[in-house]
Amino acid sequence: MRDRHYKFKREVDASNFSRALSQKIDAYFKEKGISRRANAMMVTKTLLGLGLWAGSYLYLINADLSTAGVIAVYVLHGYAQLHMGLNIGHDAVHGAYVRSRRLNRVLGCAFDLVGLSSYMWRLMHNDAHHFFVNVRGADTALVSGNLFRFTPHDPQRFHHRFQHIYAPFFYSLATLDWVLAKDYRWLFATKRFGNRRIDRHPRGEMILLFAGKAFYYAYMLVIPLLYLQVPWYAVILGFVVMHLCLGLTLALTFQPNHFTDGSSFPESDENGSIANDSIKHIFDTTVDYARANPLVQWALGGLNLHVIHHMFPGICHVHYPALTRIVKATAEEHGFCYRENKTIAGAFLAHLRWLKMLGTSQVEVPQDVPVTSSEPSIPADAKSVS
Repeated sequence: MRDRHYKFKREVDASNFSRALSQKIDAYFKEKGISRRANAMMVTKTLLGLGLWAGSYLYLINADLSTAGVIAVYVLHGYAQLHMGLNIGHDAVHGAYVRSRRLNRVLGCAFDLVGLSSYMWRLMHNDAHHFFVNVRGADTALVSGNLFRFTPHDPQRFHHRFQHIYAPFFYSLATLDWVLAKDYRWLFATKRFGNRRIDRHPRGEMILLFAGKAFYYAYMLVIPLLYLQVPWYAVILGFVVMHLCLGLTLALTFQPNHFTDGSSFPESDENGSIANDSIKHIFDTTVDYARANPLVQWALGGLNLHVIHHMFPGICHVHYPALTRIVKATAEEHGFCYRENKTIAGAFLAHLRWLKMLGTSQVEVPQDVPVTSSEPSIPADAKSVS
């Protein structure tokens, strides 16, 4: 497929919905007298995350542990890594932690500390996924090498009839693949991320990527193998089991947001035009879950509240619960369909049902969900920050 410049056909400068939503969001922060970026709760989450990350690793290195103990501490440390990525790094790469671009870049290196490239995350997540959710050819989240059929537009293969069964197993391998291969795969094999074409990656970003990977391999594998008084396989098992847990948890976090039977998967034409507008596209492709569960919101960095995140990625996730209530109420006023699953388990089961539907039948999904409002445009603050 030749390079396309993707764009939404229907864009207007100010619609009733986007104007009303922007006014309500602005009023919320003005009335509360608070910043859109991090607050004391976010700083506390950051310090707790860093403390758990450092503390669990120091305990792993210094405690007299059995093989089972090593595996258990590896898993605990892995969830500290997940906290670092979802709660600190993710906000920072969107420019949502602080106003300073430089400090956000520094905080975004939380990804590099846990084995993921912050640079590749910005390209795949900010530049590709956020702008063009569920659009084949633009959204990198849809790429699975034919292992899965995520959209009705993908070719249906024999093994896809079992994808709802084998999905949890392969999902559990996701972060292991990510730290060992995925970043390199996208770095060397892809030049296009959404509408951004990169013929030569910046030298500084390359140094950070490879330095971060080297640091991760050293502190997670080399140092424990040399230092711990346990069989070598205890370290390898700990590392692998940790990633199996993290991969499945990451799938529980991200897959239900966009891949369910209520989601739209619009195709662009040969010129890259998408027959939709930016805000309606978010409603059509995105589902929230566990909105009433503060523990899920706290642990997952607000990613269960994905509609508000895609509309305003530059706002820190600690504000999402209140802002989601505003989005839901405003959507109802203007005839938009705000969709949600009540629990995280229900959301993931809905995702597996979608995989089963796609694997066992030719599913046709309309590209647009009818709404009664005028065509809205994305508010200025809703643009992704790369």
